[in-house]
Amino acid sequence: MVYYIGYKLLKRFGDNVSKNKQTRRKKRDKQAPIYAVVDLETTGTNVNHGDRIIQIGCVLVQDGQVINRFETKVNPREKIPHAIVQLTGIHNQDVRRAPLFEDVAGTIYSLLAGTIFVAHNVNFDFPFLNAELERAGYPQLAIPAIDTVTMSQILLPTAQSFRLRDLTGSLKIEHDHPHSAVSDAEATAQLLIDLLDRVQRLPTLTLERIVELKLALPQRTAEVFEKELERRVDHPQPLPENLYVSHGLVLHKQRPLTVDKTTTTPRYPSTKQGKAKLYGDHLTVRPVQSKMMNSIYNNYTHDEPKSMIVEAGTGSGKTLGYLLPLSYAAHPDRRIVISTATNLLQQQIAQQAVQQLNTVLPFKMNAVVVKGNDHYLDLAKFAHSLSVVEDSKLVQLLKARILVWLLSTTSGDLDELNLTSQQSPYFTEIRHHGVKSLNPAGGLYNDDFLVRRNKRLKQANIVITNHAYLVAHAQELGDGTRRPYLVVDEAQHLSESILRRSRRSFDFPHLRTAIHVLAGLVGNGEDRNLNDIFADHALASYNVELLRGDLTNIEEALNRFQQALYRQFIQQSTAGGENELIEQELDNQQLQQLLDVSGPVMMELEQALGSVQLHFSALQHIFTQQAERWLPSDRYLMSQFQSQMAKLTTADATLNKYNETLRNRGDSAAFWLTIRQSSEYSAMQLSGGLLEANHYLTENVYPYFAQPLFVGATLFSSSRSHYLYQQLDLDRQSTLAKRFASPFDYQKHARVLIAKDAPVPNAKNNAEYVRYLSKTIYRLTKKTNCQTMILFNSLVMIEQVYSQLRETDLFDQRDILAQGITGGREKLLKQFANGKNAILLGASSFWEGVDLPKAALELLIITRLPFDAPDEVMTRAYNDLLKRQGRNPFYSAALPKATMRLRQGIGRLIRTADDYGVAAILDSRLHSRRYGETILKSFPKDLPIKALPTDQLVEEANNFIKKNHQDPQD
Repeated sequence: MVYYIGYKLLKRFGDNVSKNKQTRRKKRDKQAPIYAVVDLETTGTNVNHGDRIIQIGCVLVQDGQVINRFETKVNPREKIPHAIVQLTGIHNQDVRRAPLFEDVAGTIYSLLAGTIFVAHNVNFDFPFLNAELERAGYPQLAIPAIDTVTMSQILLPTAQSFRLRDLTGSLKIEHDHPHSAVSDAEATAQLLIDLLDRVQRLPTLTLERIVELKLALPQRTAEVFEKELERRVDHPQPLPENLYVSHGLVLHKQRPLTVDKTTTTPRYPSTKQGKAKLYGDHLTVRPVQSKMMNSIYNNYTHDEPKSMIVEAGTGSGKTLGYLLPLSYAAHPDRRIVISTATNLLQQQIAQQAVQQLNTVLPFKMNAVVVKGNDHYLDLAKFAHSLSVVEDSKLVQLLKARILVWLLSTTSGDLDELNLTSQQSPYFTEIRHHGVKSLNPAGGLYNDDFLVRRNKRLKQANIVITNHAYLVAHAQELGDGTRRPYLVVDEAQHLSESILRRSRRSFDFPHLRTAIHVLAGLVGNGEDRNLNDIFADHALASYNVELLRGDLTNIEEALNRFQQALYRQFIQQSTAGGENELIEQELDNQQLQQLLDVSGPVMMELEQALGSVQLHFSALQHIFTQQAERWLPSDRYLMSQFQSQMAKLTTADATLNKYNETLRNRGDSAAFWLTIRQSSEYSAMQLSGGLLEANHYLTENVYPYFAQPLFVGATLFSSSRSHYLYQQLDLDRQSTLAKRFASPFDYQKHARVLIAKDAPVPNAKNNAEYVRYLSKTIYRLTKKTNCQTMILFNSLVMIEQVYSQLRETDLFDQRDILAQGITGGREKLLKQFANGKNAILLGASSFWEGVDLPKAALELLIITRLPFDAPDEVMTRAYNDLLKRQGRNPFYSAALPKATMRLRQGIGRLIRTADDYGVAAILDSRLHSRRYGETILKSFPKDLPIKALPTDQLVEEANNFIKKNHQDPQD
């Protein structure tokens, strides 16, 4: 029987605990352990500074079942801070008649004695509770304690977040009242049951590898894995059929792609009735989507198809809108290559759109996702790394997570892990460097994720890649005999990918760090190094000695190169000073002369780089020839050296690319030096690349495909603008363009309000402008009390506005999230998506790619028109280029780019047919300047737009949202 125990039942429960305590002790050895899952709500985070418990929730779990519950509020004898009230919903009046902690301490102590303490972040709850028990005159609980956060990180390696609310949501665990102790304890108990079940299902070999890592987990959490491994001695566990063992790793079997054998293509359903019959109960015919499908099908089955641009508004279903007609056009022997702007979109197309497509098609289409090599795990390198016990606790934890991830992944795509730490040195060691870097005779070669992907690629009907990969590997993705259809999704970003790929940085501090790491791997330090590995091999030892000298030469050559740059371009400059950032544009002809490999500076650097590569290659040859004699740690050490060497090789390639760009496209390229100076150090970085695509797509991408299809929700800045055609290297006359409006009822569901009296931002009135923004944002958010996103053009302005809002009472009432202050993009989006009346301040990355339907976003505030900062180096250089070409920089680039960006920002507001919302634009230029009319014409025709004084704008926004406000639970 399960009891719910409140304060009124404490005495009775305490008596029962006392009577059963001895019986429980006698039976303990025979029974499964009892887990006491505890959550505390407190007045603050530091018990030593006087913070106190205000609520305790405890759920007892045994044999995978909840056997008892306990909950009580506690009178802290102090006022509960407002922020805690907001977080927990517990007010001062709720605890006024509650017992003191001293009154319930005995019951809690008896309840928990003999159990295993469990909490989500056990290093907070367990010490806090023990401190309170000591204060009440009881000894600390001498019981084991385990942590469900780190258990989740290991056993749920692909989770988006490890916050309790997010975990319970993804596992479909009921959790109605987050930050209520009893609800959190109940949710944590269900999470624990799930995690313990996962531990018991781990393959024994994986469990052994995890235990071998000697993980430093909170309290006694690591013992969960150790005790399960001990249990396996008497209870061996067979390996599930979907797994197999290869060279000490347990891996997931990969199913072969299903290849459609149909040679004839069924007739394409061009009519509404035909589509309805095809869709059956799976899909609904959308008129806008249907028109888009027919338009695409007609073009690509025409005798002379044209390149095609399709702008399909939000809600039109553009992905299926191009996939279905092209599947008919491509079947049975033509491939479709889809290029997207982000890796997230790749996954969405593969996991949702293609699956949806195959539910209705009368033939089968299979898909493979393709990314750059460094997105994938190198299995052999990972296996080697397991033999090395790292000093870093985080790295050992990552290894455990990857071991569990290998039980489910079939792609080896590191993005599946949703890690923010992928820039750590460990990931440099285990990232893939391409199939060519592998040893075909290696034990894990046939298991390698890239090797397996390339085999699947040959059978795929649909290849889903990203713009960066397309630009770099067009010939590889194309087919000379039967050119694939190419779909460029979010096409406005394709040109950016070319420019981003051409823009490289030569970072002097970064390279010096790599050289010092390499020197440590070579030298005679305390840690094992190459000198130790090859101590008894004369030729190898000789090469190690040469490597040591090479690294000294590289650092000296690097210093001379930096000095030459400084003398030529910075010494005469008056810009900057101590503790300042200098960005100095360079003369391309002078830079080309300096980078000439026949000159003394570059010749010395090239010779030093070539020498270190030569001598390390000699070591690698010796190492490979005698493969059987090396320890796993030796292989790992060589792998570390190779990874650091790759940084030097990349730097060398960067200088070669600079030279190539300066020789062939110097007129449309820009280079600059960035110097960060302080009293303690000076860091220099040489950067540069192309300013415009320069027909790159026409020459290097399009020839390998059929006439491409470009799609997106916001592609055109106006009906007459040439901007998109120029960015995509397209001839307007020979390109078919179609625009399909969003099916949403903007007239009913949305408003765009422009503050016509907002101050125009400039350097002179910055203080006044910040005050206006802060005051207006306060008034809008104070009155509307709904999910609000505020878009800025810079992190600096976010910081200034956030600082002023911090002085208001808004922080006592709303959850305010600010990019660069309270977290990064992904963290903030997760928190915001789970909020009810949160306020999110975000910069450039929030203007697009953010999907917040229904009540997740009802008020969008745009602080400023999204023009590029005119004083940025690349913007200045590009404007100069346009002037040399006889073009107006504002109308040729700045205005169309800002228009498209503003449309993308507005597009965050209405995501489904049921959404309501207001977009408030606090930039009067949209109303007062002539170009404002051009921008507004690009908005949906039925979208109501009003220019109002700020006072009226606030009132109008409040009235509209109040009228249409949705319940977040709907």
